[in-house]
Amino acid sequence: MSLIPKACFFTGHRIIPANKRNIIKSLLRQEILNKINDGVTVFISGGALGFDTLAAEQVIDIRGDYDMIHLCLYLPCHNHDISWNPSDRQRFYDIKSSADEIYYVTKNDYAPGCMKKRNNAMVEASDCGIAYMTKASSGSAQTVRMAMEKGIDVINIADINYDEIYSDENFFQ
Repeated sequence: MSLIPKACFFTGHRIIPANKRNIIKSLLRQEILNKINDGVTVFISGGALGFDTLAAEQVIDIRGDYDMIHLCLYLPCHNHDISWNPSDRQRFYDIKSSADEIYYVTKNDYAPGCMKKRNNAMVEASDCGIAYMTKASSGSAQTVRMAMEKGIDVINIADINYDEIYSDENFFQ
């Protein structure tokens, strides 16, 4: 048994289509459980809206049954949430208060390039990744490419054919 914990990063789009949110949450939960079964104990979220938020909330929920897992937030700067609406900001603060560790990639306020630095730091700290990526030109796509260049496996749940896997329409209700 290795003493070095295995880590998994999350990356994905900020906007999640409402009609796919429950499917994505279910697939995300299953992939997190798969990673736990593979020995991953550290999950890294970038603290962004959308997929990062869904992923962090799933880890917090699953942690109730798997107390050996940890949620780490890799935040790009101290004020990256400054323009968020109050409900998104509260959701973020709830996640932040439940995180086991918070790492600020920069010690300053938002500046160009801090998101890319955050993404690079998450990849550098991870053994694998889980993504929700539907656009080839995005920060998430760039993060997945960084990981692949380093030989890090990334599961893109957007590539999973939901209809083939879950033919039961009541599965997500």
